[in-house]
Amino acid sequence: MPTMFHIICELTDQILPTTEGLCEIESIDEGGKTIIVVKVNIGNKLYYIKKEGRSATGCFYRDGTTCPPMTEEEIERRWKFSLATEDLLKETRASYSPLTFRQLKIFYNEAGMTLNDDTFATNLGLFTKNGEYNKIAELRSDKNHVGFIYARYNGNDKSAFSETVDFGNQCVLTAVEKLMYRLEAENRGITEISATTRSTKTLVDIDCLREAVYNALAHNDWLNGGVPSVYVYNNRIEVISYGGLPFGQTEENFFKGISKPRSESFIRILRDLDFAERTGHGIPQIIAKYGKRAFDITESFILVTLPYNSEVISKLSKDEHPNEHPNEHPNEHPELSSKNREESIIALIKSNPYITYEEVAIKLNVSIATVRRLFSSLRKKGIIENRINQYDKWTLKD
Repeated sequence: MPTMFHIICELTDQILPTTEGLCEIESIDEGGKTIIVVKVNIGNKLYYIKKEGRSATGCFYRDGTTCPPMTEEEIERRWKFSLATEDLLKETRASYSPLTFRQLKIFYNEAGMTLNDDTFATNLGLFTKNGEYNKIAELRSDKNHVGFIYARYNGNDKSAFSETVDFGNQCVLTAVEKLMYRLEAENRGITEISATTRSTKTLVDIDCLREAVYNALAHNDWLNGGVPSVYVYNNRIEVISYGGLPFGQTEENFFKGISKPRSESFIRILRDLDFAERTGHGIPQIIAKYGKRAFDITESFILVTLPYNSEVISKLSKDEHPNEHPNEHPNEHPELSSKNREESIIALIKSNPYITYEEVAIKLNVSIATVRRLFSSLRKKGIIENRINQYDKWTLKD
C-alpha cells in the first residue's frame, strides 16, 4: 500500500519537468477506509517519465480510464505548446564567440540612445539565466555565423541563376540595412510629369517590400529554421522566412496585424530601433496593396511575393531597348557629359552608399566599363574613398 510519502517521492523523483506546485495530496476517511487523493492541476509543459525520457515510451496522456502513449507527432505538438510561453532565443546559449557589439551601439546612438557598457547586455536581455550570452546576443553581435541571403535570377524562375550575396555573418541589423540599400537601388521606377503634378511609380511598393523584409527578420525561426532570404526575379520579388507562424498564432490574427513574436526580447530591440513597429500595420499594409494572395503560409515557412508593376516593366523595357521602338520618345535620354555623370554618381552614393557598379550602370544607362572609369576619376580627384570589397560602403570626402 503506497503512502503519501511514497507518492510524493515518485512525483518528485520520477517525473520531469518538476511537478512542484501542480499536485495536491491529501487523505480522507470514507467508510472506515483511508483514501489518498491526488489532485493534479493543468500544467503548460510536456511531462514524461524520467528514465524513459521524452519518447513514446515515456510520454502518456489520459483518455477516459486509460493512459495510452503519445505518438511522435503528439509529443512534438505538446512540446511546442510547452515552450510557447518561454523565450527560447533568450534561453539558448550563443554558439559563436567572442561576441562584440560595436554596430549595435552605433544603431542605438543614431536612434538617440546610449548603451551603458556595464549594463546594456542585461537590460537588452542578451544573457541566459546562467549568465551566458544567448542567441539574441549572437544575432546582434558584430560577427556570427548567421546568414541573410539575397539571390537574383535572370528570368521568372530559378533556372537561370545570376548572383547570390550573403549579407549575414554580421549584426543582423547591419545585414538588413545593407540588403535594403541594395533592394531600394534595384527598385527602378518611371516618372510621369503633367502640367500640375509629378508622380513616380516603381517596380514594387518600397514600403511593402521593407515591411516584408522586416517581418522576415522579426518572425524567422532562428533556432530551427533556415535564414531569411530574398529572391529577385524579372517579374517579382520574394521574401521568405522559416518556421511558419509562431505557435499559437492564427492566419486570421496574422492578417489582421495582431503580432505574436517568437521572442519578446528579440522584438524589443527591433522596436527600439524602428525595425519593427508596435501596431502591427505591416501585414495589413501589404494586403491592402497586393491582397492576401501575396502570402503563402505553411508550417515550414512564410513566403511573401510582391509582383512588379506591369506598367513600369513595359516602360523600362522600352527605355532600355530603344531600337525596338524607334518612333517612341526620340532623344529622351541625351548623352551626359563626364562631369554630369560624375555629379550623378555622387548623388547616387549619397542616396545609397552601398551602390554597386552594376546599379550605377543601369541608373546612368552606360556600360560597367564606363562606370569603373568614372569611379576611378572620382578617386583620383579625392572625391570618394576606395572600399575593400564591392559590398562595403562608399565614402564621400569633404
